[in-house]
Amino acid sequence: MGYNEVIDKNKQKQAKDYQKKKIIFKIIGTTLFLAYFLILIFSNLSFLIKEKILYFTNIKWQVIALYVFFILTLYDLISLPLEFYASYTFEHKYHFSTQTLKDWFTDWLKSYILSLVLAIPVVEGIYWAIRTFPQNWYLVVSVFTIILVVFLNYLSPILLTPLFFKLRKIEGDNELAQRLIGLCDKVNTRVKGVYEINFSSKTTKANAYLSGLGNTRRIVIADNLLENFTLDEAEVVFAHELGHFVHRDVLKGIFWVSLMYLAAFYFTNIILKKLSFYLNYEISDISNFPFLALSIGIVLFLFSIPLNLNSRKREQQADEFALKITKKVDSFITSMAKFTNRDLADAYPHPLIEFLFYSHPSIGKRIDFAREFKEEK
Repeated sequence: MGYNEVIDKNKQKQAKDYQKKKIIFKIIGTTLFLAYFLILIFSNLSFLIKEKILYFTNIKWQVIALYVFFILTLYDLISLPLEFYASYTFEHKYHFSTQTLKDWFTDWLKSYILSLVLAIPVVEGIYWAIRTFPQNWYLVVSVFTIILVVFLNYLSPILLTPLFFKLRKIEGDNELAQRLIGLCDKVNTRVKGVYEINFSSKTTKANAYLSGLGNTRRIVIADNLLENFTLDEAEVVFAHELGHFVHRDVLKGIFWVSLMYLAAFYFTNIILKKLSFYLNYEISDISNFPFLALSIGIVLFLFSIPLNLNSRKREQQADEFALKITKKVDSFITSMAKFTNRDLADAYPHPLIEFLFYSHPSIGKRIDFAREFKEEK
């Protein structure tokens, strides 16, 4: 099928330009990541940094913590201009960002601190495992990574998200809330609640997603969506997220991510052992962290491709669930069109781009799927 009449063709020209530039930013960011760690490796800078730290302390865990702090801080500062342009200047240019410079920098600082709080213990754990279990460290690290992923998923809506956004529970006397509770009742499902998130404090874009695990699990809908979408459209968007809940997609996602990390650490172990043999270095030496970071980064990217393929299938299943339970195909189509027209999503991206980067089917395919569903019914 070609373009649907619900999709603004003029907006699509702008969308293709917008998305093309976003991909260029990704490529530049990836190139910067590779160049940074390659320079650390081949300039002996990584070794010199460790040597400087040893002037202050030779306690292993302190050396690792200081090394990670310096390496990540330096990388964040080097990548700051690109990050600022891509997420602030560029988004303002397209009238998406609603943040002031102060708000943007505050969020950047929060992200930087959070990355250090997470990265230092993780790297400490990886090098402890390498020293303690030199042959099978990747198994130990994989187990702890899975535990960490589950833990962060559990904490996300109650600890991590509130660092950047405000959440407000949509109460039961609200018309939309009553509709959503009715949908849950249809499939005998209970969720912690439906929450409105103040996306408008940062962007004009709309979104909805499932967050948390167990007693923290909830469905989150952006205030932009509630303000700019009809009740029927908001209901069908919620139904999609409810489909993820019913299909246990969060747990399935954790399972597949766990397999990806296991494979990534396994192949990283092989790569590092080969490199240590040819380059004569110790894997357990923190100055060789750039080898570890590069290996894990490259392997994770390669494994993210089949993971995205699996994700696109689960997203289509959630779309089908939403269409079946609400029977509001037209509202689904118009909601997808609004996401496309308002947020400048490329309705029909190049197949290779979709294959490599998309965790959801392209919106054009989702609209086509809904129309085929309607015709079949």
